[in-house]
Amino acid sequence: MPDPESDFRLDPRYIAGLAAFNRGDYQLAIAAFKAVIASHGQRREGLKAHLHLIKAYAHTRQWQEAIDLCQLLARSPLLAIQAWAQKHLPELERYLDEEPTSPHLSFVAATGTNAPIQLRGVPRLYLWLSQGATLLLIAWLLQGLLQGVIAGVLSYGNDQLALLRGWEGVMAWFLLGCLGLGLLSGGSWLWSWRLRARYGLRPVSLGELEEYSPATVMLLGRLPWSWWQPRPQIGCLMTAAPIIFSYGRWQRRIIVSEGLLRSLSGEELLALMASEIAQLRLGLNTLVTPLVLLLQLPYDLYCCCSRWGDRLAPPYGNNWRRWISRGTLYLLCAMVGQGSYLLFRGLEMLCFWSNQLRQYYGDRQGAALIGNPNALVMAWFRLMEATATTVRAQGEIGVPLESLRLLLPLNPTQAALWGNQPLDWPTLIRWDTAHPLRYWFRLTSSHRPLGLRLQALMTYARQWRLEPLLSLPSTSSPRCQQAWQQLAPFWGAIAGIIMTIILTGIGQFALRAGTIAFPLWWLADWSTLARGFIPIGLGLGLFLRWNAYYPDRQPQTYTLGQLLRRLLPLDSPVVELKGHLRTVTGLRNGLGQHLWLETDHGLFPLRCHRAWGPIWPILQPACLKTLAGRSLVVRGWFRRGTVPFVEVSEWHAPDLREKQSWAAPYWAIGVATLWVLYGIMTLLGWI
Repeated sequence: MPDPESDFRLDPRYIAGLAAFNRGDYQLAIAAFKAVIASHGQRREGLKAHLHLIKAYAHTRQWQEAIDLCQLLARSPLLAIQAWAQKHLPELERYLDEEPTSPHLSFVAATGTNAPIQLRGVPRLYLWLSQGATLLLIAWLLQGLLQGVIAGVLSYGNDQLALLRGWEGVMAWFLLGCLGLGLLSGGSWLWSWRLRARYGLRPVSLGELEEYSPATVMLLGRLPWSWWQPRPQIGCLMTAAPIIFSYGRWQRRIIVSEGLLRSLSGEELLALMASEIAQLRLGLNTLVTPLVLLLQLPYDLYCCCSRWGDRLAPPYGNNWRRWISRGTLYLLCAMVGQGSYLLFRGLEMLCFWSNQLRQYYGDRQGAALIGNPNALVMAWFRLMEATATTVRAQGEIGVPLESLRLLLPLNPTQAALWGNQPLDWPTLIRWDTAHPLRYWFRLTSSHRPLGLRLQALMTYARQWRLEPLLSLPSTSSPRCQQAWQQLAPFWGAIAGIIMTIILTGIGQFALRAGTIAFPLWWLADWSTLARGFIPIGLGLGLFLRWNAYYPDRQPQTYTLGQLLRRLLPLDSPVVELKGHLRTVTGLRNGLGQHLWLETDHGLFPLRCHRAWGPIWPILQPACLKTLAGRSLVVRGWFRRGTVPFVEVSEWHAPDLREKQSWAAPYWAIGVATLWVLYGIMTLLGWI
């Protein structure tokens, strides 16, 4: 069968028809493919539906219908489609009076009950190295933090604690070692306790699981289990968010949510469960689950402080004593809560590298367990749709999805973006796999790029003689003429390093040249030069790309599919979007991290910066309460990245007749100016 066109868009009815085809429900598949054909006809969006409809007719022995449709395709102006139809039309006519089905027309995708496919061994050296480096870096940071806290406690202690002074580093490493041993040995118990307390974790029996996915129970019964590979227990979270992850070594658990069980079919649930089983059997979660458990501490502190602060939020009336007391506590909760959130996100970023490698091995082995990479892709599509539904209903990603982001199969923010509309998947795959700056974008991505994962699964499908669900685009890299300008701050920092090396060499020569070059001796201080020239280069690089980042153009209306064809965040079209604001009110949105606009063309994350900085909801808590759920017109700059967003210039609510402007360009200038001033003041010796 010919490959679909490179810009083929998946219609939701086509996805449903193909899922029905894979599980053998050919009547439902025929109805779905007919609906796609009725909408798209013989345009490129409907051609693949024609081909699969012929196969469905062949499976149900409706030979005359298959022949009629094949004769129609034989007159297609597309030579590839015409050749395919002319090749198989004689076979259909020959089988009109016979029972067997042509092997060329049978859909070769395997079902979940097939035997696992044996894969060649792939060394996991990079995974263990990345996990080891991540562990050492986080341990070093936490050790420094603990050492500072211990030193502060001992400095205010009495004479009895004086003997411990000077041993702060040893005590910090000892406490950190105890914490690590506790997480590794009791991590499964701690996870179960936390999930029961926060999300009502309950056990799921195999009988109950069989009601949702009999194939999953068959897979668990087919795999060999032992003391070294114990069978995992299944647990369910009482939340509507679609969640699935696993943890534990000796007491293994696979956790699903009520929302996931209700959203996925049996085959899709099997695919996701197989991926989690593969990660447990390979030990891929050994490091990431204890680290994510540790990250729950600052995240819980962020949630608790936000709740306490919301109870103390203004207005306070005319009582000045109440203003002072409650206002101070409110500000303290805001600062501690948002600081905890920044700590959570910062430590989370340190795990990105190892988490991306972990997903490579998990996808590969999970697809092999069920023998069908297409089923895993279909499960991801349904997971995206369920995540988008959650965001539309709740107005945010939600606490479970955000706090457990690293353990989930997909980045929930990206899943919500991709999950509520047909997209040009070959273009998205090409952006993730062939973009010249793809490695830079991966630095800030919590998950392995989705296009890279889809490309790998479709490659497995071809190798296993299955028909890929998605077409693979050409591997040629798109041309990014502004790539150098996108990396201008980086090149500025490199220029600062080069300048430091040159001037340090001159300073070292001056020290050895005697009185002739003595006035240049100060250039030998490489530390001061580096702290001066690197920030100056970084700030000048930010200035160089400022005009491209904030162009002064007339706003236009785009769909998300049109905007995703942009290659760089620097290529910033000015957009005007109309929709309803979905947001969290109160201190949980203190940094503007939970802002979504629901439009007719999909969901868009928003980023806003007020004149006094990104803490605007703290200083104006009533703003979002007024606008939440209202119709909103937003103007701003679209930023293309691994997770695209819109940086807001202004918005207004038509029914309120209020317009509010945001100060993102001014803050960009301010940040660049501060970098340059810091470098100059360092070189002058003022800092």
